[in-house]
Amino acid sequence: MYLYVKAVHVFAVVLLISGMLAMAFALRILAIMPGDMAARRLGEYLLRWDGLVTTPALAVVWMAGLTMAFGAGWTSSSWLLLKLVPAAFLTGMHLFQGSALKRFLQSRRSIALYRRAPIAILLAFAAVDWLAIAKPF
Repeated sequence: MYLYVKAVHVFAVVLLISGMLAMAFALRILAIMPGDMAARRLGEYLLRWDGLVTTPALAVVWMAGLTMAFGAGWTSSSWLLLKLVPAAFLTGMHLFQGSALKRFLQSRRSIALYRRAPIAILLAFAAVDWLAIAKPF
């Protein structure tokens, strides 16, 4: 059963990270070209994608991850507790990205805060990935 949950978890992580990176790049594009209608349509499309795919993938990531942690008895492992920090950061980043895109589509306010979002997402994901695979402590 563990391998099936792990497969679902990995698939959901791929969907989540790809959706978050797409949102991050869309926010950068919209900051550069706030009046462009094609960029605006991209933002609207990504907002729908986020609601249909990325947000449910986030829920599945957490549910499958917690299922694996409790099932394998890792709840007191130091590496798992440390892994929760970048995982929580990614969850928060997802929430902030969605709200920033909604705000932009409604008011066209600048979103320069998200210029570094793609690298932050990749670094957090790399930390989660390393801790999950290496289990260093």
